[in-house]
Amino acid sequence: MKTIRLMAGALVLIMVLGACGGNAGAAKEEATAEAAEPAKGITLENAFYYTHVDGHKKETQIPAVVLFEYEQLKTVRYQVAYIACTCRGPEVNYWSVANVEINKSNLTVDHISYHEDSTDHYVAGMYGDSTESWDGTPVRELFDGFIQDSILGKSESEIDAYVPMHGEVDTYTGATVTPNNAMRMLQGLFEYHKEHYGSN
Repeated sequence: MKTIRLMAGALVLIMVLGACGGNAGAAKEEATAEAAEPAKGITLENAFYYTHVDGHKKETQIPAVVLFEYEQLKTVRYQVAYIACTCRGPEVNYWSVANVEINKSNLTVDHISYHEDSTDHYVAGMYGDSTESWDGTPVRELFDGFIQDSILGKSESEIDAYVPMHGEVDTYTGATVTPNNAMRMLQGLFEYHKEHYGSN
């Protein structure tokens, strides 16, 4: 009789433990199924959209990616990858990398370069466009002049005031979209900056 009671007790114990284990297994399967759902793209927190314009005035929202971001005492340093020109063949549609420093107190562009950083010691940028246009215009040289005259030291409101397509930007460079898209990238970067560091 004692043996029957022990066997019955063991059977009840096995059933109770089996029932608990069955529910845990089902919950585990549900969690695995949820985790196994395919991703719907990569979520980036270090990116922003800007309005890219091509030579035919077609505007497209394109992402720019912040590759490097470092807050200093007076400025925030950024490395931003973005596409400046899409008029070439796709095999040479290189992205540009701008090295930008935004002043935190007055929201001005303290530094922008497509080569060296503000210390002139490190190469932190890359100019991804033609050095000359199809008609021989020295585009890179004009763009460097445009940066000196129209971007360095300018505030967010001054950058936002530019009429990018076929306005003063194009007049300056002889109808290239590279400076237009640099201005538009900066407009997007200022929004990104304010979202992360405030207006002042």
